[in-house]
Amino acid sequence: MTSTQHHQGGCLCGAIRYSATASPLRGVICHCALCRKHSGAPCLAFVHFPADSFAWLGPEPQWYRSSAFAERGFCPTCGSTLGMREAILNDRVQICVGSLDNPTAVRIDDHVWTQSQIAWFEIDDQLPRFARSSTAVPSNAQG
Repeated sequence: MTSTQHHQGGCLCGAIRYSATASPLRGVICHCALCRKHSGAPCLAFVHFPADSFAWLGPEPQWYRSSAFAERGFCPTCGSTLGMREAILNDRVQICVGSLDNPTAVRIDDHVWTQSQIAWFEIDDQLPRFARSSTAVPSNAQG
């Protein structure tokens, strides 16, 4: 998925840092209302790293249970949006692309929850789009 096998990133203030030694399994842009609220942006891009290749390099984010199926991670100091975790996808860590030191080193595979997309927000990238969850991974998401 990428040209490099090592990815690092963290929050705005630097209190939380992470490292992944494998390429992401997939990348997704989510348009659901929960991702918009969590990020304050019209959508939120994630990459999924294999859990066994990922490590927090000090303190972990604070986690907020945003639904019965998911938690969202953020820095308690600066508020940076860092990731999401879902029990059904416990083999991976979902990291917000904007928190990567080099976000251009990853690829996005598709858009999900486009039924909730803001009408004035258009991305013309020709990637597959799913009204709800992608068929690429299992999901309990409620959108």
